[in-house]
Amino acid sequence: MADSHNGVLHRLQRVMRAFLPEEQDFFVLFASAADKAVEAAECLHKLMEDYRRLPLAVEQIDDIENEGDEIVHETIQKLNRTFVTPALFDREDIYRLAECLDDIPDMIKGTIDRFNSFKIREPDEHTREMAELLLEATKLLNSNISALPRMQPGDTQYCRQINTLENQGDAALKKALADLFDHEPDAREIIKRKEIYEFIEEAMDRCEDAANLIEAVVTKNA
Repeated sequence: MADSHNGVLHRLQRVMRAFLPEEQDFFVLFASAADKAVEAAECLHKLMEDYRRLPLAVEQIDDIENEGDEIVHETIQKLNRTFVTPALFDREDIYRLAECLDDIPDMIKGTIDRFNSFKIREPDEHTREMAELLLEATKLLNSNISALPRMQPGDTQYCRQINTLENQGDAALKKALADLFDHEPDAREIIKRKEIYEFIEEAMDRCEDAANLIEAVVTKNA
């Protein structure tokens, strides 16, 4: 009778393990998505340094964005198969973080595509500055994701640094728009450049959103 009871218990444990989350798997997926954000920002940054790379950058960002989409798809599939969410995250947190991380390469792809489709002659000092800020923000976010399993309440250094960069991005956007309206006589060029500036700033915003979410999750689970 005891052997039968133990057998049933063993089978039940195996079934439960199939539904319980492998928390480390989610961290690995988040880290992979953050890597893609850095790769996308590096692609844009290299383009700003050498605009002759535009055809190559268009191809590279397509690949990076598609790979990022696959990671998010895998994350959502895993979440849908998971009966109990990881200790640190609830379902909404996982969806939101995955969405923020996915949006960064999407926005950068939108930026590079617009350089190409709008037939922009060359990047200006503002796009170069904003691309550099974005690259730094994605690297910080990547470090934040890597540190996530070890983070404690009050570990706000990454969030503060990314917030600072996002504020610098806001200031750079305002200056870029002011210079554009003051010095560009071609209305079509104004529309094109304005949209590019705003796409880069949107990517910066997603970095900040992700960092704020991580800080909130860690604090919530203190």
